[in-house]
Amino acid sequence: MIDDIEILKKKKRILSITHQQDVDGLFCGSILKNTFSDTFVYLTNYGYNNTLKLSVNKLDEVKPLESAALKAKEYGWEFIWIDHHYWNEIIKERIKSFTTLILSKDEEKKCASELIVETFKIKRTACQRMARFAHAADFRTNELSKFPPLPELIRYFLSLPDAYKRLQTIVNRASKGIFWNEDLQQIYEVDYLPRKESLMQKALDSYVIQNINHYKVLIVDSPQILSKSILAEKIFELQKDIDLIILFASDGKLSIRRKPGSDLKCNVIAEKLNGGGHSYAAAGMIDSKIYDKEGNKVNKEDVIKELYRVLI
Repeated sequence: MIDDIEILKKKKRILSITHQQDVDGLFCGSILKNTFSDTFVYLTNYGYNNTLKLSVNKLDEVKPLESAALKAKEYGWEFIWIDHHYWNEIIKERIKSFTTLILSKDEEKKCASELIVETFKIKRTACQRMARFAHAADFRTNELSKFPPLPELIRYFLSLPDAYKRLQTIVNRASKGIFWNEDLQQIYEVDYLPRKESLMQKALDSYVIQNINHYKVLIVDSPQILSKSILAEKIFELQKDIDLIILFASDGKLSIRRKPGSDLKCNVIAEKLNGGGHSYAAAGMIDSKIYDKEGNKVNKEDVIKELYRVLI
């Protein structure tokens, strides 16, 4: 592993493939771009199909990755995979056989940006600040209040047709140590905040609570532009006896959040729903085609039906 990292440090060109869903994903690319001058950042979506490709859960999904890694090495590339999500032990050992795999333990609570800074021993001030910002955003720590509301704006940008361009602009600015400017403030105040307030209230007015196999579960339709973490935090403030919150979208995507201080494993629940993640927060998917009734999309009743199956 050390040899691969030392080789990468000497490379003139870096290809960074990372997700575009949050501050941590974007800042992984920004940190590498700041450290290695010739870095190309490719952002990928967490969409269901891409999740299956990038989050390896079955051995038969490893073979294409192994072939790609070996082919890349033939052309002189080093393949390093840095991740802070839970990994199956068998899959982990198989992946390690053909790439340098760097993971954090779930209880360590390290985001991917922090792992990159530690792995490459990056001391640059801007990169250290990005790692702290990403950690605060990922784990919703008190320090998040010291940073601009970039996590919310990223979520808003993801709902727009030109999302990729806007997110790449954030990556480029952050790589220079710039997290916020007047343009972003204008968008935040004029375009985002009015919609946030109305959608937040709509969500809070529409949730349902179900007792499912010894768990008190709140199910809520989550608007695309709202941060799942912010909505979940608000609900936990209002409903302190809830064990789990399931935030769903009409296409079947689910976000799973546990009560603060709980020992429930969200990632275990998510694995039963074709997904994964952390013990404290995870994501899954129910097949919208199964529940497509005369053109209707996934609704609360469909989600509840699936939860009765997986919450045992």
